[in-house]
Amino acid sequence: MRTGTDTRAPDPDGEEGSATVEFVLLAALLLIPVIYFLMLTSQIQSAAYASVAAADQAAQAMVTAPDAPSAAGRADAVVALTLGDYGLDPSLAHSAVSCSASPCLEPGSSVSVEVAIRVPVPLLPRGLGWDAAAATVTSSSQQPVPRFG
Repeated sequence: MRTGTDTRAPDPDGEEGSATVEFVLLAALLLIPVIYFLMLTSQIQSAAYASVAAADQAAQAMVTAPDAPSAAGRADAVVALTLGDYGLDPSLAHSAVSCSASPCLEPGSSVSVEVAIRVPVPLLPRGLGWDAAAATVTSSSQQPVPRFG
């Protein structure tokens, strides 16, 4: 029985309240790709920061090394440590060192370190044999070797 205050007509299809269900389902379907995109961009940004820091710190570690053989080991250790600080796996990175002079740590020369990091696709299991990378972030740094040690 209808009262005088209820002016709504009865719903002939019986779909009252279905807009809420549709909104929740569509919001979930649209929100999942947005969250995935944010995860991917944050991983790429983290790798970019890590590559800059690793290249800079490795170049500084090389120019302060006492001799050339220990300089390369120092650079590799610093790159691995810096990537670990950013929560990245050091196996995803590749570093290359170049020197401007023939003996690498010649006073007055410069040392350049380039670090490239492959950013994996988020939430993709690595154990399946897939080696998919969303991007590769590269950074380089150059440091002068001090003239007077």
